[in-house]
Amino acid sequence: MTGQAVGKLPLTAKVHLNEEELYDAHVYVHIKGYARATVTHLDIEHPELTSVILPKTRTFSWVVGIENGILIITEKGDRLKIIHPLLNKVLQCGEKTRTLVGGKFSGIFVGFRKREISKLEEIAEYIK
Repeated sequence: MTGQAVGKLPLTAKVHLNEEELYDAHVYVHIKGYARATVTHLDIEHPELTSVILPKTRTFSWVVGIENGILIITEKGDRLKIIHPLLNKVLQCGEKTRTLVGGKFSGIFVGFRKREISKLEEIAEYIK
């Protein structure tokens, strides 16, 4: 599901694709059990992201904690920065994990591992 929905909590983050800011990008913490989510994950929505990872495609990409956010490095070498300080609760600056990043018709989603999912759920409780 795209856009705002029950169980999708907006995160007022800045999004950069290869150093270019995507001004109308939307970032959501999508809670398990709502709007067809089978696991809590992060949604990043912007039309330009559909060319980064094609819809219905799943990849394993590096996600790195950076100052005030996270950096996703795709298999093709694209670099997607999501800037919001709460994301450092998921991955602290310098921490990294290789995790599922998939394409959808409105952007991409990041399906973290269990240890990061619990931290993402803590963020969701905080921003509710």
